Amino acid sequence: MAMISVDRSVGRPQDYASDGTDAVGFLQFWGNSPALDLVGDDVQAAAFGPAAIGTSPGGVYDKKQEQPEDPFEGMEAESPEVAGELPEPRLPEGTDEPVNILITGGADIRHVLKTVSRRRRHGRKLRFFLHESHHEVLARSVLSLQLLNNTSMNVRERMETFLSLYGNTLVREKDSLYLSEIAKEFVEMVADDSEHPLTKILDLSHLKFKDRDILADVFKGWDKNVPFDIEALRDQRCRGYYRERYDCRKNLMDWDYTTYIKQCAGIIHWYHYKEFCFSGVAYETRLASYNTPNRSLASYTEAKSSSGGLCQVRGFWGDIINTPYHGFGTTADPEDKGRLWKISSGMYKHHETDIAEFNVTAYLSEMDSGTPFHLPPEKPEEHVYPYESPLEELRAADSRIEEVSEDPEKTPEDAETTQKSRGRRGRKEKKKTDWPPLSPGFEDVEVVLLTGGLNELLRKPKYSKLFHRAFVGAMGCMPLFEELGLSSGSKDDPFRCEPDEIKRILRPPRLEKPELCGQRADRCSLAAALAPGAVVTFESMKYQAHFEAMARLSLRHRLAQVGHLAGWKVVDEKRAVPQIEHDMKDTRARELDKHATDFVRFVVPP
Repeated sequence: MAMISVDRSVGRPQDYASDGTDAVGFLQFWGNSPALDLVGDDVQAAAFGPAAIGTSPGGVYDKKQEQPEDPFEGMEAESPEVAGELPEPRLPEGTDEPVNILITGGADIRHVLKTVSRRRRHGRKLRFFLHESHHEVLARSVLSLQLLNNTSMNVRERMETFLSLYGNTLVREKDSLYLSEIAKEFVEMVADDSEHPLTKILDLSHLKFKDRDILADVFKGWDKNVPFDIEALRDQRCRGYYRERYDCRKNLMDWDYTTYIKQCAGIIHWYHYKEFCFSGVAYETRLASYNTPNRSLASYTEAKSSSGGLCQVRGFWGDIINTPYHGFGTTADPEDKGRLWKISSGMYKHHETDIAEFNVTAYLSEMDSGTPFHLPPEKPEEHVYPYESPLEELRAADSRIEEVSEDPEKTPEDAETTQKSRGRRGRKEKKKTDWPPLSPGFEDVEVVLLTGGLNELLRKPKYSKLFHRAFVGAMGCMPLFEELGLSSGSKDDPFRCEPDEIKRILRPPRLEKPELCGQRADRCSLAAALAPGAVVTFESMKYQAHFEAMARLSLRHRLAQVGHLAGWKVVDEKRAVPQIEHDMKDTRARELDKHATDFVRFVVPP
């Protein structure tokens, strides 16, 4: 009898599918959490629950809709707030003392923009320390700072250019030319040979000379003559991610959207998410053509050459499944959120791009004028079909075109001035440009750039007890895990289970092992750099697409263990660090993560 041989061996999932880690990319160009005011009283910092709760267009906005049924009911957790153990956050006593803010792994400057826009509400001086492991991300932060302060453009033009270069792989031709021209000035800025007003707020003194050289090379790569076929490079990344499923990738995008995105951030429209996954274009304005590569997304990563050695490969190594919408497009000020989140026939009246445009416009307007920016007064037409949008009035006001002289008066230069303008080696001094002044919102604001290993950097004496606020991105937590013995497979992990031990319920570390509180504070470089009463905010993976819910909840517990070993007190412990059951179903885990807090926050005891 003939026998049919069938290969019954089970291959590795990575051979025919991806677990999503390669789609996230080797570096982040945008964050996956809403922008925060890291100094003021920002309700978004304590927000919990999904950002997908709409309001009826025919009725009045009911804030009770933001309080869904509590999925944490019955969990054992007496949070430090209830027990009276949560210390009070502190800031420097004198208003002349700057508030030092550390942002590591933030991926962009969304927190800087929101914090600076609200600075005049509390009148404090601000000093931001932006730390990134990749120089390309730091370079994009410099670009964003210049764009936000380019007062020669009106607010709408700044907003459109900022969002285009922030989240699009393909941009307008005018955006590409703008990037190419300003990059030349950035090269001079890195060499301390620039008179650009941005040098008044940008501090490069904490960078090594080799880091400055790398930054200069990054800026030179933004020139319009440097080839960068981002469409082919991104398509190559997509083929590596979808693999055998590349031809049916639209169905997989729909699965990611329905399972991971719609439940938490339903304001993101499926059509826009699909367009981003296919082309990498997230923000489109009016009737512009997006057909020019965004060279600010070019980066290098380490790879193996054909000979087996290590080499640096230039390409697009950013995220291809997580959209840049969460930074500005999935939340809004409570005063405006009810009118922006209205639904009609089960569909949102506005989408994430509308929200992002409004939020960035509001930040820029308040930054320039010092007055909070909100929607115009409510009209009866907003409650009657076809439900007029409150954004239409704002767009009509922005459509007015102002005539600006393109040829400013030039003062003639005589021969003597020309002779004096010659520098060393017979070279002419570069042509002076009349740069526009900085935005008034950046008065008393300083931005310090940092790079390199976070652990070694924060151990320097000049950073001891310096920071009053700190933000750590989800992809920037690994240095903390490593120095506290919490990395995967570490034998020094104090929370590691014995081989024959099975924990039925994993509780927050304050309840699990209270005796370990502050036991490894001397090993934590971040703890040594925080001032008493500082607030530390960690980004969760709540808005990360494709990662399983159990992995997201596990990260929350790892972050809680970091804070517990460092001696910090967690805020809103019950919702920030939900209990995990060993046999928990995936639907239950997704429900807990959906209703959990957006961030995991800690307060440093005095």
